[in-house]
Amino acid sequence: MVETNPLIALAAYLLAIATAALLLRAVPKIARHLGHAGESRYASIDGLRGYLAFGVFVHHSIITWIFLRTGVIEFPPSNFYSQLGQASVALFFMITGFLFWSRLLTQGRQHDWLAFAISRLFRLYPLYLPLMLIVFVTVFYLQNWEFNEPATQLLGQTLAWLTFDRPDVNQYPQTGMLISNVTWTLGYEVFFYLALPLAAMGFIYRGSWLQVGLCLIGIYALYQLVGWEHSLKKHFLASFLGGIGAAYWIRRPHLVAWSQTRLAGIIALLALAIAFTAFNRAFDLMPLLLLSLFFVIVASGNTLFGALKPRSIRWLGEISYSVYLLHGFVLWAIVQRLPLVLQLDTRETWIFLPLLALCSCLLIIISSLTFLYIEKPGINAGKKTVKWLRQKRKGQKMLSETIAQQR
Repeated sequence: MVETNPLIALAAYLLAIATAALLLRAVPKIARHLGHAGESRYASIDGLRGYLAFGVFVHHSIITWIFLRTGVIEFPPSNFYSQLGQASVALFFMITGFLFWSRLLTQGRQHDWLAFAISRLFRLYPLYLPLMLIVFVTVFYLQNWEFNEPATQLLGQTLAWLTFDRPDVNQYPQTGMLISNVTWTLGYEVFFYLALPLAAMGFIYRGSWLQVGLCLIGIYALYQLVGWEHSLKKHFLASFLGGIGAAYWIRRPHLVAWSQTRLAGIIALLALAIAFTAFNRAFDLMPLLLLSLFFVIVASGNTLFGALKPRSIRWLGEISYSVYLLHGFVLWAIVQRLPLVLQLDTRETWIFLPLLALCSCLLIIISSLTFLYIEKPGINAGKKTVKWLRQKRKGQKMLSETIAQQR
């Protein structure tokens, strides 16, 4: 059966990796980008991202297959396919917790919060806004351009989507399914970003106990405020702790040295295998501990016997945000919408699998284009904005000092 056969996931991954390898050969701009990027400090994490984002795509592909045959949206019966989505998201949260907590530990009070806020805005929205526009246009196209809601309702729906919520648009049922509802994770990411200054003041800058208490109250109030809109769940947020723990782990040279051994690589893969086969949910205590063990070893620079090093995998890591954000719509367009136009029955295995193969290749091609022409320019625009604001602030400071001296 498709929903329990791991060879289908293997084939999809091989197609994605092969497509990335071909793009590296055929598109000089991609090769140049990887060359300029070089080996980052956390190269193993860069490689891991590529596997994770594509894993979520495979997970949703199996959910789509089940939906096409049963009309029910549910998790795959296979632990492997269920975890391919859930564990990938948990590890993504760990990556976020690790990278930003590590930066705080390194920079301390010198951390530039303005640059942090601007970089996050320019990281999330340049790709998200076009996707949101595509969703709204698709909804109205499917409804023959008719307005089924008053303008005020549509405005409210637009604002909700801008905060990564997914209400039905213009009474189109389950609008979020057009993108496999992937934006739910962005609500958690945004909460983490908003809570980070308070967490830093409470646990890194270390003021009085009163300050710590006030910071904890502030985090809880923020949790309630953001959760009121997005229904944040504590066991999902616990994933970030695995990444924060890894930020402390890599500051112990003896732990890093052990983590880079072959034994550690075997233990990491074994922990991952147990999490993927023995559990159907990733956000319970035991699978989270197993995934955290896996992650701290990877964060320490273990490439898992070279699996995280190939250039094609690194490119998949570079485009992972595009892959994650766009795969739901690509899947809907190719596997659900196109067959209606061509009068194909995707409940047939021999039709579904070729379409899935097509999706796997197209997703990597499209994501490569959106990274090069939307994501990367957006990131660069964020850096330019930060530089401009710093220069403006410096100029104002110099002007104030000049005026003060003249007085």
